[in-house]
Amino acid sequence: MFTRDAEDSRLIALLRQRDSEALLALYRKYRVRVFSLVYRILEDRGAAEEVLQDTFFRLWERPQFYDSEKGPLVAWLLTIARNLALDHKRKESRRVQSCVLTNEGNAVLDSLPEMAALEDPSLAPALRQAMELLPPNQKVAIEMAYFEGLTHSELAERLGESLGTVKTRIRLGLSKMRETMRDFGKVVTR
Repeated sequence: MFTRDAEDSRLIALLRQRDSEALLALYRKYRVRVFSLVYRILEDRGAAEEVLQDTFFRLWERPQFYDSEKGPLVAWLLTIARNLALDHKRKESRRVQSCVLTNEGNAVLDSLPEMAALEDPSLAPALRQAMELLPPNQKVAIEMAYFEGLTHSELAERLGESLGTVKTRIRLGLSKMRETMRDFGKVVTR
């Protein structure tokens, strides 16, 4: 479960009435978190700033799409930002006609806990440790699915594994991470 942010609810209500000051307040509150996520995915400051602006433009244009019953506003914003960043990355890779590979080492691994920490900073150490405890094949599959936005089919092709194997690795990895987080006394609702 999540706790509702009364200030976010008030600002969203104002935003739905086209109050630009409400958008500015939300931008100030969440811009660092959104930018951090997008920059981790794109590794390009200019592109990350563009996606940051696009994320808040989406909020301005479609505040009615946010449903407070489904989760906190920050999670919704981070989901929008992640999707926009992955779309941007896909467009760039098609334009350059080359496959964009992320580092499968520490840079990607280190950023996954920070992603959850954007929503709840107390989760970062536990998530980092949960990722470290995963078998390498599960860790790589989860990282590639999350940070590169690959589908299960694309992962199977990239890794040279069957679709069933890839799905199993991701399912088992996420299950192990949830269990490890529970062991640490941290509850992840996703």
